Parts: sequence; structure tokens; C-alpha cells
Amino acid sequence: MSRPANKSTTVVDSGFSSHVVALACQMVDGGGNNESMDVCARVCMVDEYENIIFHVYVKPPIPVPNYSGIGGEHLRDGMPLKQVQRRIEEFLCNGEAMWKIRSPKAGKARILVGHHLHPLLQSLHLQYPSFMIRDTAAYPPLMKTNKLSNSLKYLTQTYLGYDIQTGVQDPYEDCVATMRLYLRMRNQVHQREDYPLASDPRNRNNFAPSKQSELERMSSEAMLAISRSDYYCWCLDSM
Repeated sequence: MSRPANKSTTVVDSGFSSHVVALACQMVDGGGNNESMDVCARVCMVDEYENIIFHVYVKPPIPVPNYSGIGGEHLRDGMPLKQVQRRIEEFLCNGEAMWKIRSPKAGKARILVGHHLHPLLQSLHLQYPSFMIRDTAAYPPLMKTNKLSNSLKYLTQTYLGYDIQTGVQDPYEDCVATMRLYLRMRNQVHQREDYPLASDPRNRNNFAPSKQSELERMSSEAMLAISRSDYYCWCLDSM
């Protein structure tokens, strides 16, 4: 696996062709006055072909006494957080206004892949529509239970057959692992339905109170046939 050099800074034009990007951060702890905050110190993004599109050290907006394997000079000379935010938003929105993003299949905005993305985005002070996010820590087929996630290290070894995070965390390595997991899940072949989600307007009245008497006469097999859930299978991204 080709990795970025330790001092590298890579920023490509946001107009690249991939419709999916993966994001990972290397965190350092002990930030802030009470030394209890995790701070993003290094950011990497790759496209679905594992090409690096963004790789920078981030200049911490608060004091960080513990660099956790990252040289202090990298952070002092890093890109300011607001600039990092702006570049990531450019890559994600791809020229589309954030408030106009409505669907991963319409418009130019890109699907965001990662592991435990919610705290990662919080550390970067970024927001992105949940329907555009594919989180390997929150996708039911990859979880231990409906409440408990597997580690990215475990998922990579189990589903991809190799080890990661054997030393200092490498955000490029994490990006590649999450992207490969996403593509593996997306490329699975399932039976397709025309209106698969319960939230689809064409499914909202399947169990309406006005249909109570009709539903009571249905067999369990017939009721199952019109039942839908809001579980979104990633294979739908390839439709």
C-alpha cells in the first residue's frame, strides 16, 4: 500500500471524477486548558481509487502538549483549521451549495466514507447531511450489535484480510481500509425493490389507519410483502 511521506502535503483540484471520498484523521489528546480534548492533527482524504486528494497536518487551534507520535514542527507549520474545513467542504460539496444537497444520486455532492465519522467531523467543526455519510462503525452488517461497533482494525482483518494500525496511526491507511469496506458492501448483489424504504412516499400509506380492516384480513405473508424498513443498504448506491 502506497503511503504519503511523513512531511507530505497533498491538495488536488476538487473537480476530480470520483463520486465517493473517504476521510480519516490522526488525533492527538490532551488539548485545551484541562488537557481533555482530542484534537485533529492530520487529515487524509482519498477517492474511490485510493488516490490521495487531500493530506495535510492541521495547526491546532488550542494548545496541545502531547503530540502522540507527530512532530511538533509539523503542527506548528500545519494548515489552519478553518482552511482545512473549507477545503474538505469543497471536496464534499463539489460546487453544490450545502443546503441544496438532497440525495446521493442527484446533484454533484460526494458520498463521505469513514469510521466513527461523527466525532471526527465534530473535531473538524464540520457538518454534512447524514444521508450522504457511509460510516463503517454504524452500518448494521458491520456491527457487533445494533448498539456496539467493531473497530476498524478488526473489520479490516476480518473482511479484507490484512492488518492495519500496527504502529502509529496512519490516516491514509484508515482511509483505504474504510473505502475498501464500503466498496465491498456496495458491490454485494441483493434482490432489488422499486420502493425499498419505509420513508419513500409510495410506502407511507401501506399501514395507514384507514386500511385497518383490509390489513386485518391479510395473511402474514401478504403483510410481510408490503412491509418496509428505513435500513439503507449500501448496494443501493450502485443503482
